[in-house]
Amino acid sequence: MIDVAIPPAERRRRKLRRTVIFGAIVCVLMVAAVLILRLAPAGPSVAKSNLWIATVRQGRFSVTVSAPGTLVPRKIRMVTAGAPGTIQEIRVEPGDRVQADSILAVVSNPDLEDQVAEARARRADAEASLVSQEASLDDHLLTLKDTLSQVSAEAQAAKLKAQAEKGLLAEEVVGALQYTRSRLTAESLAQEEALTRERIADFRKNRIAQIHAQRARIEALTAALRSEQHELAGLRIRAGLPGVVQSVAVQEGERLVLGSAIAEIADMHALKAKLEVPASEAAQVALGQPADLVLDTGSGRSISAVVTRVSPSVQAGTVTVDAEPKGQLPADARPNLAINGLIRITTLPDAVFVERPAYSASGKTLT
Repeated sequence: MIDVAIPPAERRRRKLRRTVIFGAIVCVLMVAAVLILRLAPAGPSVAKSNLWIATVRQGRFSVTVSAPGTLVPRKIRMVTAGAPGTIQEIRVEPGDRVQADSILAVVSNPDLEDQVAEARARRADAEASLVSQEASLDDHLLTLKDTLSQVSAEAQAAKLKAQAEKGLLAEEVVGALQYTRSRLTAESLAQEEALTRERIADFRKNRIAQIHAQRARIEALTAALRSEQHELAGLRIRAGLPGVVQSVAVQEGERLVLGSAIAEIADMHALKAKLEVPASEAAQVALGQPADLVLDTGSGRSISAVVTRVSPSVQAGTVTVDAEPKGQLPADARPNLAINGLIRITTLPDAVFVERPAYSASGKTLT
C-alpha cells in the first residue's frame, strides 16, 4: 500500500474534530450523571392484596395499650402435712375439682394413733376416778350428817334434862351435884354439835375443791385428747377451700415431715389477669385504669377489668400489670388461659385517626 501524505491543514482539522467529539461525549455523560443523582429513589412496590385499607375518621379516640397475658388464680392454697407420716393413699389428680372438705390424701402414723388411744384411756381413768371420788365424799358427808343428828338429839335431851333439874333443885328434889353434872353434859354436847356442824361445813368446801380439781384435770386431759385427735384427723388431708387441684407434690409411700407440701389448690372463682406490657408503653399505665380482657377461647368473649398493680421492675423487656375482672367470670374462664388485654389510657374528645385492625397489637408489625 502506498502512503499518501496528508497536508498539515487536514491533520489539524481532523484533530480538532476528534477533540470536539470527545468533549461532547464527556459533557453528555456529566449531564446524565447529574440528572441521575438528582432523581429521588423509587419506593418499594407492594401488592394491593397485602395492604390494609381504612378510612380516616374524626371524633372521640381512645388511647390504649395492648398486652398479652394469662388468667391466674388470685387465691392459691398450698396444702401441707399437719403431722409426720407416710403417704398411704392419694385420692386426687391435677385438674380435679374439690370442695373444702374433700380428702386429697391419707397419711399413716401408728405412733400418733397410739398417742390418741393413750390420751383417751387417761381421760377415761380420770372420769372414773371422779365418779369414785364423788361417791366416797358423799358417803363421808352422810356419815357426818348422821353423827350430827345423833349429837343434836343427845344435846337437846341433855339440855332439857338440865333445865328440868334446875327447877327441881330449888325444891331440893335434885342435888346440886347432879344438876351440875347434867348442865356440864348439856354444854359439852352443845359444843360437840357446833363442832360437828363446822366439820360438815368445812367438809363441804373441801369436797367442792376436790371435785373442781378433778374436773379441771379431766378438762386438761380432754384438751390434750382433742389435740391428739386433731392431729390424727389431720392425717386425712383435706383441700380447705373449693377449687381445682393445680398440682400434687407427693407420691404414695413417700415419708412426710411436719409442713411437707402435698398439693396446690386454686380458687376457680377468684381469677385475675397478668398482662405483660412492653416496657416502652408501661409508663402510661396507672392504677385504676379500665381494661378489657379478651379470652383466647375462640368465642371472642370480653371481660371488663381494672388495673390493680403495676410491677416496679422490667423483665425480658416487659412490665407485669395485674388487672382484676369486674363481675362474674364466664364459664370458660380458667387458670393459665391466654388472654389479650386492652388497657384504656385516656380518651381524646376530637381527634383524626385510622382504626387499628382488631387482630393487631400496639408496637407490632402486621404481616
